[in-house]
Amino acid sequence: MAAYFSYLGYNTALYARDVERVEMFTSNRFILSGEVEAEAEVGLISTDMRDVLRDAYLIMVTTPAQYHPIVARAMAPHLVDGQAVILNPGRTFGTLAFSKVLAERGCTADIMLGETDTFAFTCRCPEVGKPQIHKIKDSLQLAAHEKKYAQRLIEIIREIFNMVSLAESTLYTGFSNIGMVFHPMPILMNLTRVEAKENFRFYMDGISPLVAGLLEKMDVERVTVANAFGVTVPTASQWLAECYGSRGDSLFEQIQDTDAYKTVLAPTDIDTRYIFEDVLTGCVPTSCAGKAAGVHTEVLDTLIKWASILYGRDFHAEGRNETIIDFKAFLG
Repeated sequence: MAAYFSYLGYNTALYARDVERVEMFTSNRFILSGEVEAEAEVGLISTDMRDVLRDAYLIMVTTPAQYHPIVARAMAPHLVDGQAVILNPGRTFGTLAFSKVLAERGCTADIMLGETDTFAFTCRCPEVGKPQIHKIKDSLQLAAHEKKYAQRLIEIIREIFNMVSLAESTLYTGFSNIGMVFHPMPILMNLTRVEAKENFRFYMDGISPLVAGLLEKMDVERVTVANAFGVTVPTASQWLAECYGSRGDSLFEQIQDTDAYKTVLAPTDIDTRYIFEDVLTGCVPTSCAGKAAGVHTEVLDTLIKWASILYGRDFHAEGRNETIIDFKAFLG
């Protein structure tokens, strides 16, 4: 994201949480490949949030969503009135969780906080400083945490991404979290392959017709929970058609028809964001929302329990659960 903004001519600064992550860059120059073939130089790469945020107009939070609390705590002392902060993506109930941490840390800045339903790119970085953008998505939804800032946020983000549409609310972008559908279940169903560091294509080879069938069942639960909260979100099938133009008579066929997925490799470490991001900030809050609304979420609940047993940790307790979010408050 930082390299892409630099390529477009913007002055950019990139925040990294650890010194080791800064030191791994031998220079500030990036080589972009894929849908964008270019070289770009990022102005600053630093662990000092004060320096990174100084004079920033637009702040894109692109870290996996389980790290949002860490980023919010680091940002809180340095944000100033009028800055735009967009979680790209927020996952489920993202701005609510983010703003809660800012408030707990004493941040009083009047910022324009928003979130998108998905990351702007399908991308990977196989080598430091050489990101590959497989696809700039055809559709992106943005919602503001406070509706009074919605129009201004959409104007700002459209300077960079003209495919962005204004969503009705963060409930819409949150329940449109497709990552929670496409990511954790295929990892769990292919865990021994990942553990063995097998080289296979995540979507093409890891999602068989049987796995795709499970994803369809989980997707029905997600859409049903959203409906209970008064929101109509696209199904995974509709989302693939909108973002990638994918066609097929089943979710499996659509995934196989998605060109951007054809070269995306599976993780080679079981400690992957496909579990820690998508279970903690997608599956858990959607399951909790379902319970608040009286919606049965058997597949989601089973996935959370299964992941907790396999990984030896309580994902429900660690995720965006009832202690963080008052789900019933959104039911009117």
